[in-house]
Amino acid sequence: MGRKQKLLRESTGHLRVVEQQAKYQAEFLATDGLDKLQPTPPAYLDRDAKAEYKRIFKGLGKLPIRDLDHAELENYCTWYSIYKQSTRDLQEERDPEAREGIIRTLDKATKNIKALASDLGLNVNSRLQINMPKDDKSEKQSLKERFG
Repeated sequence: MGRKQKLLRESTGHLRVVEQQAKYQAEFLATDGLDKLQPTPPAYLDRDAKAEYKRIFKGLGKLPIRDLDHAELENYCTWYSIYKQSTRDLQEERDPEAREGIIRTLDKATKNIKALASDLGLNVNSRLQINMPKDDKSEKQSLKERFG
């Protein structure tokens, strides 16, 4: 599996004009060339997943999430629902072995939520990475200034 794509303004290598145009076109299609995400959650999601879908849909705003990403967003909401239900179950359960199974489920749900949130731009670091301007400081320094 290759590396995650960077936005054109975040690319650090020297790209040919053709490569720059291809990246620009890909960015444009990722944001404006595709159908928008549906504002209502799918009927097959459970109550907690639907509530999470509605909550985060408001905040998606200018993020380049489109209808093609619906499966990833639905996965995020489903894992959030599993996390929430497991938390409730853990509070009620007294059997140590059953609690251990619930904790494993919570751990798996947390890992999946973090990964999906990062992919979707739903956490601070991923949003900063998308919007952070490139620092050209190192390119303006001479070799002597850079390495001493």
